[in-house]
Amino acid sequence: MEGQCVRRLLNISAVVVLVLAVLLAVADRVGAHYAEQAIGERVSAQLASRQITSSPPEVTVKGYPFLTQVLRGNYTEIRVNLRDVKTGNLPIPQLDVRAYDVRASLDGILNGTEKVTATRVDGVGTLSYASLVEASGIRDLTMSGDGNVLRISGNVPVAGLLTGAARVTVIDGRVRIQVTELTAANANASTNAVLNQYKSRLGAATFSLPQMPFQLQLSSVTPATTGLEIGMTATEVPLN
Repeated sequence: MEGQCVRRLLNISAVVVLVLAVLLAVADRVGAHYAEQAIGERVSAQLASRQITSSPPEVTVKGYPFLTQVLRGNYTEIRVNLRDVKTGNLPIPQLDVRAYDVRASLDGILNGTEKVTATRVDGVGTLSYASLVEASGIRDLTMSGDGNVLRISGNVPVAGLLTGAARVTVIDGRVRIQVTELTAANANASTNAVLNQYKSRLGAATFSLPQMPFQLQLSSVTPATTGLEIGMTATEVPLN
């Protein structure tokens, strides 16, 4: 009889522990959800103050459990995904932002009395080649990428089909295109001037990114197949 009571008590204790674990898990996710909503609202307000438009920010607080991060007032990583970012004449279809070592208390996040500050913020976005061509003013060419090299092609008067390649680099915070190869289908003496003209125009093509959120500064460029991938970074950044 005594053994049955002990077993029953153990079973009850196990159920209580399980229920408490479930309640803590639910509370953890609810707290994370409210924090994500609050941060999203602050991010939207910051974008509006910089005259940057986008779809509503998608915020995810990484790390588990969330509540222990709240107690520390420090969050390992917060992700902010922005779509259809428009600022200046170079729209960014998607901008993925990762904020690391974010410092703020939960009360400060919810009531807006405390700045949410990230030790480091990294961003990755993609510029369409069509928007780059439009910004360059060389409308009779197209651009594409293979992950390493920027490819150039287009039909132009006299020279016919132009094909070539270029290197894309970051110079003084700007995107710079450096032509490494350019040939014409109608190769003859009269096309040399045309080739030189396009080499000169492409070589002079540099692009300044419009003002980015979170104080992000251009750090790298990659001619990806989906567009020109831009890498950005910043330190000690307020997220609200």
